[in-house]
Formats: sequence, structure tokens, C-alpha cells
Amino acid sequence: MFPLRAVGLTLCLGLLAACSPDRGDSRDTSAFQHLSIEDNGDVLAYAHDGNNARISAAGELDIAGKPVSVNPAQRQLLKGYHADALKLQKDGIATGAAGLSTGIHALGAVATGLASGNPDSIDAKVNARADKVEALARTVCADLARLYADQGELAAAVPAFAPYATIKSHEVSDCHTD
Repeated sequence: MFPLRAVGLTLCLGLLAACSPDRGDSRDTSAFQHLSIEDNGDVLAYAHDGNNARISAAGELDIAGKPVSVNPAQRQLLKGYHADALKLQKDGIATGAAGLSTGIHALGAVATGLASGNPDSIDAKVNARADKVEALARTVCADLARLYADQGELAAAVPAFAPYATIKSHEVSDCHTD
């Protein structure tokens, strides 16, 4: 039954949009537990011990509140990581909003289709919107894959960042299959 698929997509994608997690129990269940974006635009990457690394748009790195000296090549990697984290957040929010809109549209299509005695019209009214949401979700997965690659390069170039490189490869592959 397609409308249930749309509602399920809505709920899942709404969760994807939450790139600034509450630091509660969700830490072990979501790829987005690893990062948050501060109001000033800084990206916080979280280690498993709860400490954080702060990355600014200018490529400055603070770990546990202390500045880390970086060379120009490392600064470029930090800038790329920062930009890709912001893109992940932006695309996650857009996907969640599109999913919510599709879910609301699906509920209306179900009500209209059932009330009019024409339930066959429901799929046609919802499919195009759901396809757009799925395309946006694929963008989020591509963003996550890019950020995963960024963190690997950054951890190799700046060993102090390694404990904050906590996105796992299975989270990227799970994103593509979920």
C-alpha cells in the first residue's frame, strides 16, 4: 500500500533532517550522532568519550576547547570537512521537509480517494512526490559518503582529529539501503 510507504518515508527522512542531535540515547543509532552545527556555523565532531572537536569555516580546529595548530594543507581539509558537514545538514533538512510535505499530501490523497470511492487515484497522486523525496534522500547519502571520506583524510593528516572520525562505513552503506 503506497500511502504507508510515503508516511514511512516521511518519518525516516524527518529523522535524517535532525543533523544537530540531542546528545541522548540516540548516539548509538544514527549516523547523525557524530556531528552538530553550532548557531555560529561551527561544526562539532564528537568522539566516543563525549569530547568534541570544533571546526570553523576558516579551517580552524579546537579539540576539547584547545586550539590545534594546522598547516595550510590541513586547513584545506578542515574547510572541506566543514563545508561537507553543512551540505549534509542542508540537504537533510530539505529532504525531511520534502518527506513531511509528501506525507501530508499522501494523507490527503488517501482521504480524498477513499471519500470519493476512487482509491485507485491515490498512487498516481503520490508517486511523483515520493520519487522526488527518494532522490533527495540519495543526495543525503552521497553527502554522508563524502563526509566519511573527508574524515578519513582529515584523521590521516591531523592525528589529533582521529578520535573524532567516528562515522562508520556501515552507516554510509546503511544510508544507501535504508
